[in-house]
Amino acid sequence: MLLNVVYGHFSGDKTAADIASTHCAALVSLARAAELAQPAAEENYEAIPIKTEDSGAQYAQLHAQWLRWKEVEERKRTLFAVFILSSLLVTAYNQPPAIMNSEVLLDLPCDEDLWTAENAEEWNNRRMLKGTGATAMSFEMALLTLLHANQRQQNGLGTESQLRPSTFGCLVLINALHNYIWETRSRHNGRQWTAQETESMFSHIEPALNAWQTAWKATHHHTLERPNPSGRGPLSADSIPLLDLAFVRLFVNLGRSKEAFWSRDFELMAEELARGVEIVQHADNSPETPNERSSSHASGNSPESMHGSNDTSHINRHQSQSISSAHTSRRERHLRKAAFYAADSLLIASKWNLTFADAASHELPIQSAMCFFDCSQVLAEWACTVQERVGRYLGILGQADIDYTQVPAIMLLETEDVELLGKIQHICVMMEEKMLRHANMLSALDPSMNHADALPMLGKCGLGSRILKVVAYMLEKAAVWPVTHVMASALETQATYMVRRGESSITATA
Repeated sequence: MLLNVVYGHFSGDKTAADIASTHCAALVSLARAAELAQPAAEENYEAIPIKTEDSGAQYAQLHAQWLRWKEVEERKRTLFAVFILSSLLVTAYNQPPAIMNSEVLLDLPCDEDLWTAENAEEWNNRRMLKGTGATAMSFEMALLTLLHANQRQQNGLGTESQLRPSTFGCLVLINALHNYIWETRSRHNGRQWTAQETESMFSHIEPALNAWQTAWKATHHHTLERPNPSGRGPLSADSIPLLDLAFVRLFVNLGRSKEAFWSRDFELMAEELARGVEIVQHADNSPETPNERSSSHASGNSPESMHGSNDTSHINRHQSQSISSAHTSRRERHLRKAAFYAADSLLIASKWNLTFADAASHELPIQSAMCFFDCSQVLAEWACTVQERVGRYLGILGQADIDYTQVPAIMLLETEDVELLGKIQHICVMMEEKMLRHANMLSALDPSMNHADALPMLGKCGLGSRILKVVAYMLEKAAVWPVTHVMASALETQATYMVRRGESSITATA
C-alpha cells in the first residue's frame, strides 16, 4: 500500500493522486492500529561473546535474539517510511502531516551496518565493534537536540552535542524539521505575524538546520556523490535536497502556491507567488529594525564544501552581508534570503552533475525534483520582484548590457543583489550547457533529428523567466518521475506570467 501511495502521488495523474491521498489516510490508520509508532517492550540486546565450549546453545540464543531484534527494527522502519511519505506530502502539496512529530515514540532507525547484517553472528560482531547501546537514539531526543541548537549557541556551547544519527535517521530528522516548520506556521491560523515572531522563528529553526548538517557530516561516508563511492547506497545523498528545501521554506511560505499546484491551477500558483500575502511572513514595506538587521545574515551552502568529504570539518553556508536599503521591501529581503539558499542548491547540483540533464538523472529521488521546482520558483520570483523595482531604469535584468558598477545600478541594487543576479546568470549558463550536451548526445544517437532545435529560446528572456524555462526543460525530459512533466508545465505558465510582469515594469512610468 505504501508503494501504491508513492506511485499515485508522483505519477502526474490528478485522479491517481486524489485516490492516493485517501489511501494514505488508510495507510496511516493501519500503522496506528498495528501500534507501529509505539515502542516495543524493552529487551536487552547485549552483544554475546561466543565461546568455544557450548557454542551450539549460545548460537541458538544469539539467533533467537537476532530474530526478535529484526522484527522490532522492521516495524520501526516501516513506520518511519510512512512518516517520510507523510512529510513529503506536507512539503509537496501543503497537506497537513498524516503523522505528527509528537506521535512518534520510537528510537531512530539503527545504523545501516547492523541492518544489512546477513546472519546473527555478523550482526553480533558488528554490535561488539560499535559498542553496546551505540546505535540507540530516541527520535524525540534527537529532534529536541536539533531544536535546542540556538540555546547552545547562546550559551557558547557547540551545536553538535555528539549527535550522530544513522543514515536513515538523518533522513527521518530532516523530514521532521519540515513538519516542524509547517506546524510553527499553522499555529498562527491566518493571524498576521509580527516582525518579532518572524525573526524568532528564523533564529530558532535556522540553527537547527545547521546542527542537522553537522550531524549528517559527522559520518564519513555521507556524501552527495551518486553512486556513493563507499558503496553505501543513495540514502545519505537523498537527504540533502530536503535540507536545501528546508532552508528555502524557512524564509518563504509556499503553502498556498502548493495547494494551487495540487489542484493544477498554474495561473493561481503564479499569482500566489507574485502577489500572495503569505509568501513571506510580516511582508509589509516598513524598514527593518536594528534587531532584524543583526539577525538577517543568512548562512548558505557553498558548492565547494557541500560534498561532505573528510578534508573539511564542517559545511560552510553562504554568509549574507546585507546592507539595509530604503529601496527594498521586507518581502524582497526575505525572498533574497531564500533565493541565496536556492541558488547555492542549484549550483551544487550543477557542479556535482546532479541535475536532470546529467547521466545520473535516473538515480535522483523525487525530493530532487521538488527541490529544483521550488528553488527555480523562488529565484525567479526574487528576480522578477527586483525587475519590477528597477526595470524602468535599467531595462531587463539578464538581457540588457547593464554595468552594475555605474549609476543608476549602483544606487538601486545592493551588493547582495548584484551577487545573486550573477549566481542566477551562472546557473542558467551551466544548465544550458548541460542541456546542449544532452541534446547533442541524443542527436548523435538519432542523426535523423536535431534535438538541439528543441531547446527553449532564451535569448530575449529576463533572468526570472530564463531560470524557469531552463528548469522546466530539464524536468520535462526527466524520465523517472512522471509528475515532473506537470512541474514543467507549471514552470512554463509561471514564466509566461513573469514575462508579462517584466514587460510592464519596463513600460511603467516613474
